[in-house]
Amino acid sequence: MSLGAFGAKKHALIVVVLLSLLVLYSFATATGTTSTQASSSPIKHTVVIVEENHTFDNYFGTYPGANGISGATPQPFTNSSGTYLIKPFMINTTTISQDLCHASACAREAYDNGSMDGFLTASNSTLSMGYFNPSLIPYYWDYASQFVLLDNFFSSVLGPSLPNHLYLVAGQSGGLVGDTTYGAINFTSSTVYNNAFHFTTVVDELDAKNISWKYYAGGYQSLNDWNPLPAFPQIYTNQTLLGRIAPADQFLTDIANHSLPSVSWIMPASDEASEHPPYNITTGELDVVSTINAVMSSEYWNSTAIFVTWDDYGGWYDHVTPPQVDQYGYGFRVPCLIISPYAKQGFIDNTQGDFTSILKFVETVFSLQPLTARDASANSLMEAFDFSQAPRQSLVLPGPYLPDHYPLTLASTTLSGNASTSSISATTSIASNTSGVPSSNPTDLIAVTLLAVPAIACLALLLWPRRSRRSRGGEPPDR
Repeated sequence: MSLGAFGAKKHALIVVVLLSLLVLYSFATATGTTSTQASSSPIKHTVVIVEENHTFDNYFGTYPGANGISGATPQPFTNSSGTYLIKPFMINTTTISQDLCHASACAREAYDNGSMDGFLTASNSTLSMGYFNPSLIPYYWDYASQFVLLDNFFSSVLGPSLPNHLYLVAGQSGGLVGDTTYGAINFTSSTVYNNAFHFTTVVDELDAKNISWKYYAGGYQSLNDWNPLPAFPQIYTNQTLLGRIAPADQFLTDIANHSLPSVSWIMPASDEASEHPPYNITTGELDVVSTINAVMSSEYWNSTAIFVTWDDYGGWYDHVTPPQVDQYGYGFRVPCLIISPYAKQGFIDNTQGDFTSILKFVETVFSLQPLTARDASANSLMEAFDFSQAPRQSLVLPGPYLPDHYPLTLASTTLSGNASTSSISATTSIASNTSGVPSSNPTDLIAVTLLAVPAIACLALLLWPRRSRRSRGGEPPDR
């Protein structure tokens, strides 16, 4: 074979190899080894847990690295003795003696056109400046240290529970900014009348696409401030849809019966479990933990994203001025935790969001259309996930780690009787990867191998003929 003929064949082989590389790269991308878009998301189940009445500063104001109460401004308080400036202070009891005003009028007074100086005046109590000792809510801090904590997440409305719950499922409240009055809607607008809401919800879209859903709530088939769905005509006139509003404790039964719906909203089973003052916050936390443990111990863990949030500010102080995106909100900042085998580890997420961001996440995962301008423009919270990482093991609490130490650190000896085998292995696995670097994905290794083999072959083709020409006295070597 002549050198010219060999050269032509060599170039043809190189072209074939390079085309192969392009095809293999496209294959790797299509199979998700380089993509984290929602279309390739492994999330098949979304669980939204909503508790009551706490701001970010009230629960996570001293969380390391978060935007917390170190940025607080002392608030003026006036009584018969004069006017004083009150700084944030720690609350060392799981219950407080009173509720704090958190109606729309009080929220507006606390906000004070963005001055953020009316919290104590609105509540008529210095208690508004209190924040809970983290040791009283250790499991929430545990979740934050191992999964995702959002510190720029707001309630949707400057007001109480009901309108915020409406934004969570519908992206609007029809102009409503208050709670029910003895179980009735004391408000009228073009879309809120005759004690009913006349607009579309995400459950309508889910039902149209045959995507399963369930709303678990106390007082489950009657309108209340945590449960707006029974006041929608398209639901209360349809026994099938009404049947998907279930008691809160039905969630654990559905998990045990292997019948978890694709989308679940879970409200407190009772006032006592809601964390709403004056009820014990530990009771509510343990109820949330039992719910999360059930998911983590089930076959659903590897396909689930769990959101834990609080529905309004409850009269508590928060130092971050909420952006006003329209005439209704945002309301004050509230905590939000994202717990999933694909959630980034120990990640403090500064991305701006509100309850419609959780709605947007559901819409994104299940390819639904936005309902309003609010959810259309909301952040989908996808930045909190790494879908290229291998699913992380569950963290069933409590576990054998040092108390009040973050990130979670294993105790030197296992705490007998305090953790199951699954929680020990889960904590060990999570604690061993405190850097937050995702675990290797086997698919990634296959893709790298597939790309490397043709690359090596291409290099060999480039080098071997040149050596042959030199051995026959051809071209001199390059200098």
